[in-house]
Amino acid sequence: MSGKNNIKIILLGESGVGKTNLINVSLDREFEENSASTNYCSYLEGILDYNNKKYSYALWDTAGQEIYKSLNRIFIKESKIILFVYSINNKDSFNEMEYWINSAEEILGEDKYIRALVGNKSDLYEEQIVSDDDAQKLADKYKMKMKITSALTDKAGFKLFLKELIIDYIESFATEEENINIKLVNQNDEQSKKKCC
Repeated sequence: MSGKNNIKIILLGESGVGKTNLINVSLDREFEENSASTNYCSYLEGILDYNNKKYSYALWDTAGQEIYKSLNRIFIKESKIILFVYSINNKDSFNEMEYWINSAEEILGEDKYIRALVGNKSDLYEEQIVSDDDAQKLADKYKMKMKITSALTDKAGFKLFLKELIIDYIESFATEEENINIKLVNQNDEQSKKKCC
């Protein structure tokens, strides 16, 4: 499967917020306790069964370090779903959310896409710095769905949230399938990991 033919989903946020592990657990891969920071980007592919059809999607993992921020703007192009990810125990990661949101708006303009705010690491609730109320206010400001979750302890919850976002996109825009280039896939297609750079 080519990444260009999938529903492109990109996770944006600072380094260390857990984007890689959210992708891993959403595709039933192992949680990596000491995963290294992502350099550049990579993506994993998955399949969603919906209304007796199979849709392929690609989850893009991006680097959050300052030196890669300008590169990430390139990978935002053609995104159909964007998850803005922060860590509930890292105020700086939350403060940078508007940077990522504004970057996506600048690049995608009037493109049709779904976006959501994700607060990760809810298992570290004793270290929580970013309140749920502050996160909800930010989500409301930009008319986004919000999910407080944990790649470690809330795999099912995040997987369900991601599925809901993909369905939202299909129901909202898939009637224009010839324009948005969604690829329907066969039963035997398998998940695979790709490197884009």
